[in-house]
Amino acid sequence: MLAFFDTNIYIDYLKGLFPAETYREYFQKYIIRMCPVVYQELIRCIRSEKIRKKVKRATQKILFLPPPSNSMWVQAGDLAAKVVGGFDELTLEKIQNDLLIALTAREYGAFLITQDHHFQRIQKHISFKIDFFLTA
Repeated sequence: MLAFFDTNIYIDYLKGLFPAETYREYFQKYIIRMCPVVYQELIRCIRSEKIRKKVKRATQKILFLPPPSNSMWVQAGDLAAKVVGGFDELTLEKIQNDLLIALTAREYGAFLITQDHHFQRIQKHISFKIDFFLTA
């Protein structure tokens, strides 16, 4: 079974807040891939070479899924206001990436490993698989 981590998992892992043993266990449970949207979110705020190296070490052996297709971008645009429940421009921009992540999971039949429960709201509009990491 394919799966990929949401950005929040990588960030917590890199900060030492996500258990390293659990991170490794996911690689035994699933065939882990990288969602290009997640990677873009991960690298866009890197401010130091030290962090860049940590990200590279954490992700270097993970194969990338293809980027979202044109039709996935259109679907994300069509669904944004429905999921958000309005037309607040900033909120629509924030939800766009999450919709692309959900659409990527659906497209490849992959599990999205996340801690963000707002993906449940997205599931009302897009059918995809989630593996929620629950902190103790």
